[in-house]
This record gives sequence, structure tokens and C-alpha cells, in this order.
Amino acid sequence: MSGDFEALAREAVAGELRIASGAAEACAAECDRYVQELIALRRRTASIVNVDSFGTLNSATMLGAKFQELAVGGPGSGSLSEALGRHIEAVQSMADMFRKAGAAYTATEDGNAADLSAEAR
Repeated sequence: MSGDFEALAREAVAGELRIASGAAEACAAECDRYVQELIALRRRTASIVNVDSFGTLNSATMLGAKFQELAVGGPGSGSLSEALGRHIEAVQSMADMFRKAGAAYTATEDGNAADLSAEAR
């Protein structure tokens, strides 16, 4: 998913994608805010499951461990923490794309204004 936004960011740098700078920065700022929410949520995944609360039977401990893995398992586990990490990367790529598209828009506008000023002389 973040690859899609990286491709759009490359288009923005090449001047092929432009978003009005005010709108682009507003979107990037919202992405930054959302990333902070996702980071906070990812931090909380460590405390979602209390393995001991499942009981002392071997099967209860195994069930608790499985839920713990679903919450915070390592790379490739499909855990909530891992999914949140992918979302964080995607939203950061979106913010980058918005900023680059806004910069491309500003550069085009500045170039147009310079061209008009030169013609007016």
C-alpha cells in the first residue's frame, strides 16, 4: 500500500501530480496526526492481553499465549501490532506524497508567476 503512495510521490517530484499547497499541507498534517494515534494504539497492544487472566490450566495458558501472539507477535505473525506498523508506514508515505505534490504545485505556480512577470516587462 505504501508503495502506491511512493509512486505518487515520485510523480509529484516529476511535476506530474500537483495538489494546491494549502490543501496538501492540511492533508499531510492530518496524516501526521493520525500516525501519532496509530503509534499510541500500537504501544497499547503490549497490554491488551494478560495471559495470567486466562487461568492456571495448561490449556488456559496456551490460549492466553495465542491471544498475546495475535496482539504483539513478531514479524510475519499477522499480529495487531504488525498490522498497525504497516498502517503507520502507509500513512507516513501518504504524508510524504502530499508534501511533494504541494511542493510541485508551488513550484509550478512560482514558475508561472515568473513567466508572466517576464512577459509583462
